[in-house]
Amino acid sequence: MTNMTPMFDPAHKISEPQVQYQSEKILNSPFFVELLRHTPNVLMILNEQRQVVYLNRHPVSEKEGASGNGKGQRPGECLGCINVAKGALGCGSSEFCSVCGFNAAITASEHGREGHDECNIALTNGASLTLSVTTKPFTFAGEKFIFCVLEDISEKKRRQMLESIFLHDILNTAAILGGLSETHKELPDEQVQKMLSEVAENINDEVQSYRLISSAENQLLKPNFTLIDISDIVSEVISALQNMHKFKYRQIELDASAGNIVTERTLLRRVLMNMIKNALEASNKSDVVRVSADYDKKKGKAQVSVQNPQVIPKNDQLKLFQKSFSTKGRGRGWGTYSIKILTEKYLQGEVKFVSDKERGTVFTIIIPSLKQSEEKIKPQVLI
Repeated sequence: MTNMTPMFDPAHKISEPQVQYQSEKILNSPFFVELLRHTPNVLMILNEQRQVVYLNRHPVSEKEGASGNGKGQRPGECLGCINVAKGALGCGSSEFCSVCGFNAAITASEHGREGHDECNIALTNGASLTLSVTTKPFTFAGEKFIFCVLEDISEKKRRQMLESIFLHDILNTAAILGGLSETHKELPDEQVQKMLSEVAENINDEVQSYRLISSAENQLLKPNFTLIDISDIVSEVISALQNMHKFKYRQIELDASAGNIVTERTLLRRVLMNMIKNALEASNKSDVVRVSADYDKKKGKAQVSVQNPQVIPKNDQLKLFQKSFSTKGRGRGWGTYSIKILTEKYLQGEVKFVSDKERGTVFTIIIPSLKQSEEKIKPQVLI
């Protein structure tokens, strides 16, 4: 047998000058820069103009649209943020940048403080990133710079949201079941059965939402296009919602005209369900939610609008389509992100909204009639 000398000997240590020599040798060598490429976090150094002067590795893969080494770009340009094009001067100049966590962290360091925040970035290829950002200012050779550490927390946020949704529904289920256990003898069997069915349906609805969004993000959805009547499917969704106990006495006004359209029924139903459900949950019990639907045969497009009288705060409007944002509160629901991703990536449509004192909040989807024979659709960029 070959005697192997252990690499580590707890009885042996070298002197501090020797350790210092090793440290300087590694830090001053090109090898150290190469080592930094393999750290789990993205390390970025910005100059006073917020341009990248150092990047240990690109924060997005070539598959996600990365190009070049990032040097000279601003953070949003380097990441491929869709809001870069919405500002006259690029990254940092659009109204969406005012609610960006990355921008907030950099601003803190520009004022001499360490910054820490989270940001949700929609990429130009339709994907998205949720990042934890830590920044620290420093001066080198008479010039000011900002050191940034980026951690991808997309999966962590996904798990937190999923757990929060399930915990919320489990608590609701437990409360309903607890109430039934105490009162079921006083209630008609038919009512008890209906309440149990509704509980099961609500949980199933949340699970199906999660599965749909996960499949959509991972390009795993296989659309099945069929001919449907736009007024029929809207009426069906409203009826399903009004059968739920919490929406049973809510007022929903429908103005719909018949019109046949070729689209993906399951996805459209999910989008409509989320649009109307969001409107009901965002409004007061006495408010009327108005739904309109029509089909423009000349343009070959259907349009569905959902209006409620409440106004969304301006800052929330800028965050509406972010992946982890919901007006219901932190960690609740999928917000309007699900409406956006399903409509624009798979139904090849468009999502718009307005929210002001005169009109309240109106969400609108416009979807084209697609070919039944079309098996594959190229996902559009989320705007």
